[in-house]
Formats: sequence, C-alpha cells, structure tokens
Amino acid sequence: MAKKFPIKDLDHPLKYKWNKTFDYNWNTKSDQKNWVLPKVLKDQASLIPDKDFLQFSYDKALTFSEVNKLANRIANSLNKLGINKTDKVSVYMPNSLEICLAWFGILKNGSVMVPINTAYVMDFLQYIIESSDSKTIIIAEEYLERLANIQDRIPNIEKVIVWTRNNKDSFESNGYSKTQLISWNDFVTKGSDNEPEVEITHMDNARLMYTSGTTANPKGIVFNPVNMMSKRFARALALPKIGSHDVFLCYLPLFHTFGRYFELMGSIFWGATYSFAESPAFNSLLNDFKIVHPTIFISIPKRWVQLYEMLNTELDLDSDDASKIKSKLNEITGGHLKWGLSAAGYLDPDIFSLFQTHGINLLSGYGMTEATGGITMNPPDNYERDSVGKALPGIDLKLANDGELCLKGPYVTAGYYKEENSEVFTDGWFQTEDIFEERNGHYFIIDRKKDIYKNSRGQTIAPQKIENLFQDFDSIKSVYLVGDGREFN
Repeated sequence: MAKKFPIKDLDHPLKYKWNKTFDYNWNTKSDQKNWVLPKVLKDQASLIPDKDFLQFSYDKALTFSEVNKLANRIANSLNKLGINKTDKVSVYMPNSLEICLAWFGILKNGSVMVPINTAYVMDFLQYIIESSDSKTIIIAEEYLERLANIQDRIPNIEKVIVWTRNNKDSFESNGYSKTQLISWNDFVTKGSDNEPEVEITHMDNARLMYTSGTTANPKGIVFNPVNMMSKRFARALALPKIGSHDVFLCYLPLFHTFGRYFELMGSIFWGATYSFAESPAFNSLLNDFKIVHPTIFISIPKRWVQLYEMLNTELDLDSDDASKIKSKLNEITGGHLKWGLSAAGYLDPDIFSLFQTHGINLLSGYGMTEATGGITMNPPDNYERDSVGKALPGIDLKLANDGELCLKGPYVTAGYYKEENSEVFTDGWFQTEDIFEERNGHYFIIDRKKDIYKNSRGQTIAPQKIENLFQDFDSIKSVYLVGDGREFN
C-alpha cells in the first residue's frame, strides 16, 4: 500500500492540484510526467517568470523564465550534438552559473549528469569517466591539463565542451590533442529556446553521483526523479515556513549532495533565490552576508564556529544584553538570516543554542549521498542537545541489533551503477554503517562501523589510506591519525 503523509498549510508557489496527502508511489501517469524537475522548472517559469532565481554577482541575476529558456537551449544543443536520452555527460567544473545551467539542460535533454569532484586526482577522474560510460564531458579550461594527462586511457570520450571563466571564446588546449574540443559559447548557440521534445518520466535515471572513494574506488549512486522530487516534498513538510520569499547564500560545492539537492533544487521547488557566494573563504562570506542579505545559510560546522568566535571576540557572550548580541549578529549576517543548517560534521551544542536564542534557527541533521542528502533533522524550535534530529517525512528508520541505522524510503537510491547485488541492502533496507541510539524520536550518533570520519571542514577522511603511506618506513613503528571533528588531521 502506498505510504501517505499529510500536507499542512504548505505555502508554496507551485500551483499543482494537490490532494490532502502526498502519495509517493507515483502510480498515475500524471504523476510520472509531472513530478520531474524539468516540469517544475518550466512551471515556475510560467508562474513566477520575473522572480530572480540565480544570482551570480552582486548586480546580476537570472529570472526563472530566463533560466528555463537557457536550459532549453542547452538541452537542444546536446541533442544537436547527438547526445540523447540516457547518455551520460560528465561535468568537471567549479561552482558557477554555467554548471547550474548545464545540469538543467542535461535533465531537460533526458541525459544523465555525472558531476565530478574537482579535487579528484587523475586516477579517480579516469575511473569515473570510464565506469560511468560517459561519452561527453563539460570541463573548465583550468582542468583541461588533467584530462590531457589521461586522454589515452579514456577512449570513450568523444566530445569535450570547454567552459572558460569570463565566457571567453578562445582557450588553450593545455595538452589535450583530440579535435573534438568545443567552446561553451559555440555549444550553447547550437540550440533553440523551445521546450525540448523529450518525454521524461519518474523512473528515468536522472543523475549518477559518485561517492568520495575513501575506502575503495568511488561508487556511482543512481538517482531518478522519484528520489529527487520526494526529497523536495519531505524538506517542504519539515520546513513549512520556507518559500519564494527566501534567499540562499550558497558556497557548498555543486558536485556534493547538499549544495545540489538542498540549495539548488530547493530553490527551484520553493521558488527561492539561489545566490552564489563569491568565494568559500570566511572573510569573503562575511562580505556576501552584508550584500546578499540571505535568509538561509547551509554550511559545514567550521563556518558556524568562525561566526561564533567572531561574536565571542567582539562581545562578552556571558554577560552582554541579549539585544546587543542579536544586533551584532544581524550586523554580521546581513540582518535577515532566519534559517541555518550545520551538517557533515560535529558542532558543539552551545553554538547551536547561541544562534537559536538570538533569532537564527540553526538546525542539525544527518544524511548521506545515498539518501539524496538529509535523513534526519532537528525540527524547528525542537532542538535536542547532541541529537541529529528526527526522521524526515517519508523515510522509515530502524536500528539493527548492533545499533546500525537502516533506512528505506522513496528518496533512498535503489542501488549503485553496475552493481545489481549490493551488500549495503538487506531485505530492502539500506545499511548506513553508522551506530545510533534513539530516544524520544531523536537520533544520536554513537559510533561508526566503517573506519572513516568527517573533520570540521566536512571532508571525509579514511585514516587507513593515510596511515598505510608510512608502512614502508623502518623507523616508524606505528601511526595513528587523529582528526575526527577537528579542522586538520
């Protein structure tokens, strides 16, 4: 039987004819065609055409209507190049307006985007391009040399689309000798602004995202529109006050789950504004706060610690009046910040409490790529110390006998690319390899079964990989890496 949960007072710009419940079995043909991201973007372009969607500098932004037209053009350009439904397109670019437009165009074309972490070494880059069966790659000019170094080992690549900063038409090949290099500008002009004639349904593969490869080669996680859209409903139910009036300040990388799914997809779904940070550096973000005036900021713990330390340096947080602290906090964060989320690492409960006490509802959570990001989150105004929150709507959680958290639901991936019998699934339950306790509906991380951890920068560290580098030194008897929750190892 289909699992249902109520939609209550959801102030939302999308004017679909919702029932009182959200049936996430998606059985009807209407659901299968309507609940896909290209349809949502198209509808937002019709409903709120002049609303700023992508703000990419302090004085420039693209509206929902403009973004939809550019996505159409990219989709049609892909088609002109012979890239069709189900074809894989790797994208190896830093955060930029163009990486967003590339993804939207790929989705509208029905092909499958494969985002690649820009920090990956050449072995991982080669592995992902090969194992994903990508025939096309969209790449930033500054990374062409990396591609050139492995070009003889990736014969499956037939087309290379090169994006340059400042949209230059010319670029250096940086050692890449093949002739199929196409500039981004030439590529975009091939297509028209018309809606592409391709039917995308709820079970088509829409994205292939690779894990960090901390303990072995990265695994390709397959996502379909059900995974991505059901998570959007889950977030909307968990955060019913977020809507088209909100502005995200975004620096999280778009090849990771939170940046792509929560911030970018959430902005489409809510009709909110996604504002690019000039840089992820803290001092740059402080400047962005004052110019962008965001209402939502999602970050690794380190940035929240830095904001806290800045306050603590300028004020006496133990004795200063609450109004003085709130005034200073508003001055630092632009005056409109209402929502925050700290994820991908540990943050001291006192820091959560400080922000919550002074008008910024800073939430904790737990998630993983295989679940399109969030699994648990502290409900607004219901923070529990050291808890990662309660289960988000639409997901089932259970603890195994040893306390391992297992999950099942519509936004959990069905599996890994080319791995039909993955060991992480048991009777349909995904095994997280993290040990939890549950008290009054709140979940608490106790331990990890796998030998990895996250530092305060949100980086996933595999200590064995680093420790093994020292095994050939006779003068070193043993090595132990320390860094869980810290800034550096």
